[in-house]
Amino acid sequence: MTEPYLSEPQQIALFHAVGRRIASIVTNTRGVRIAEQVPDIASIPLLGAFVSLKREGELRSCMGTLSDQIPLGEAVEQATIHAAKDDPRFPPLTAAELFELDMEIWLLWGMKRVAARGAERLHVVEIGRHGVQISRGGNRGLLLPGVALEYGMNPQSFWEAVCRKAGLPTDAWLDDRSLLHTFEGRAIRGPLSATENIDKKTADEMIFAAKFNRLGPRVAGPTLLEAEEIRNVCMATFRGMVSGVSPASYFPGLFDGNVSGIAIMFCLPERPPLVCSKISVRPDVQFQSSLIELLRVLGRQVERFGATVHEIQNAVIDVMILWDPTIHGNLNRHDLSQVDSAYRSVMLSSPQGWLVQFDSNRDPEEILQKSADFLEIDDPDLGEIISFETVSTTSKVFLTSVSKPNLGDANRPAAVAGAFYPANTNQLNRELDRMLRDTAAVKSQPCSAVLIPHAGWQYSGWLAAQTLAHAEIPKRVIILAPKHRGGGADWAIAPNRIWNLPGRNVESDLEFAESMIQAVDLLEFDATAHAQEHAIEVQLPILAKLAPETRIIGLTMAISSWQMIWQGAAQLAMFLSSFQDIPSNNPSSGSDTSSGSNLLSNSNSNTLSNSNASSNSNTSSTSNRSSVSLTISPNFSAEMPLFIISSDMNHYANEVTTRRVDRIALDAICEAVKQSKPEYALETVHEYQISMCGIVPAVFAMETLRHLGKLNQVEEIGYTTSAEVSGDTGRVVGYAGLLFR
Repeated sequence: MTEPYLSEPQQIALFHAVGRRIASIVTNTRGVRIAEQVPDIASIPLLGAFVSLKREGELRSCMGTLSDQIPLGEAVEQATIHAAKDDPRFPPLTAAELFELDMEIWLLWGMKRVAARGAERLHVVEIGRHGVQISRGGNRGLLLPGVALEYGMNPQSFWEAVCRKAGLPTDAWLDDRSLLHTFEGRAIRGPLSATENIDKKTADEMIFAAKFNRLGPRVAGPTLLEAEEIRNVCMATFRGMVSGVSPASYFPGLFDGNVSGIAIMFCLPERPPLVCSKISVRPDVQFQSSLIELLRVLGRQVERFGATVHEIQNAVIDVMILWDPTIHGNLNRHDLSQVDSAYRSVMLSSPQGWLVQFDSNRDPEEILQKSADFLEIDDPDLGEIISFETVSTTSKVFLTSVSKPNLGDANRPAAVAGAFYPANTNQLNRELDRMLRDTAAVKSQPCSAVLIPHAGWQYSGWLAAQTLAHAEIPKRVIILAPKHRGGGADWAIAPNRIWNLPGRNVESDLEFAESMIQAVDLLEFDATAHAQEHAIEVQLPILAKLAPETRIIGLTMAISSWQMIWQGAAQLAMFLSSFQDIPSNNPSSGSDTSSGSNLLSNSNSNTLSNSNASSNSNTSSTSNRSSVSLTISPNFSAEMPLFIISSDMNHYANEVTTRRVDRIALDAICEAVKQSKPEYALETVHEYQISMCGIVPAVFAMETLRHLGKLNQVEEIGYTTSAEVSGDTGRVVGYAGLLFR
């Protein structure tokens, strides 16, 4: 596709056509389609078009469309409509803003796939001429040619920027698995206010809106009295859910409609509040359906929180509803003079995250400053300020997407001793001896990871102990566990130096943990996430018995997307590749294994081997090694750490269903190892809705090992369910023990 030719009069005509179309969309008046306004150029073939709008130099909206080939009239029409009202990053445009906006219309052509590999890809981009696009899996990002010029980028920073936009690691453009394209484009620029021949009705609406600062049709939200009614309904519904009553799908007579946000605060006596919220800068949150969804999420949080029935009956629920979003500028340039904090909340959004505060007793500027201090925004120009009309049953609300780390104390006391395992030292030692009684003849094997259950010892402790006894345990162990409770960071490393247990202690390797945090963007120290978490603690007495000198790194992980898992695993593997000069402990394909164990296999072979793992990993490690800035401390032992994946299998189905779906999950793990594709295990667990709580830690460990060339075999040591101990076959949890080599 060649560069489209438009004469200067045709470019001017197109600019005015787009301006008129935007004005008609925003003011909800009758407009004429682009193709009808510029029929002489409407059929010119394009790759696509984008319409970008800025206010005082700040992006206000940018949307477009791409296709193999699309007529100019259709491409610009779609881009114009979406830019006027559909950019998910911003509220829809309002009539009062139109006089203040600058507009760019981008016409695109010449999409070419980048055939070069690695660093050679730098040479295919000509700054000012080319735009870039990257895609991998479900992630895709595009930057227009003007972005590189506007921000003074070179080819490398341009590729890195499009990676960030796609939600990929900044070096993903070097990866052969990423699909890269360049394209060309030209922009027609000018102030939107220069648009000619806007029809009288549209012009009158724009002038009226600007004169009275009317930012669009007023959206009606609930009154305070209605908010109180919503709170009462939430409390009654939640108590019913705890008693086993399903929530209604609709509440007749209760407020409904589209809003920008809902927050439910669940306050237990002498406990930190649990908060569930759904926030959007657009008025697209359907109120009642979202309210019911949040109540269900809250129910799951309270269950994980371990609240008693008595506590729930004495709990207090508060609600906050947001609507009518209004943009006020950024931290450098803004105007909050019209914001009354008694009726409006203030949101500060930045690359670091967002924060919404409602405080009826504080000045808006004071609220904003507190938000800026909390978010620690590096560039004030990137701190966007939005206010919402707000009604709340409490006078002060603080919502944020950012989790601040709590470093806690040097010693973490035992939180679940007496519940998940004995609190009495003598009883604990007797139970350990019982669980390990049959392992004297077991020969431990070199492993890269183990998967063990974390239920109460009476249900699964023996299987966890038996599985660990089959593994050679090095001086350093990374324990990966799901995050069962609300609060704290999503990917949290325990910051305590010592784990206190009945009659013994286990030491953390904080220096190694610090290096992990530097290497992996998603990791941070946080004590809150670990304070009441059982999934790591329950393994420690067994580990201390088998390997008393071993130090641990404890990591809890929230439910995460494959992209997050992939990114974190790739970064951790790059860090751990510093150990790769150590001879591999992997047994050769077909090697003998200890008797009495079952190999997970869908074939007749004795082991599952991934013959390509080493070569794939070595290629990856070689290409990435030069970009790793971290080195192993001289104080670190050169031994590769062992991953301990703490996970139960399916939860709370009957015995037959539990065993069936657990076999599906275990077979998927087997196949994931065989294919060297850990994502397959995650996809299968999600597809069959298997409630394996540690699937994220398991897949994270597998993907890290895949990068290192150490995901070659998996062996099943045992499987059981809670029914074998309790006798209850109606509500069952499954447990498995696996070795990875």
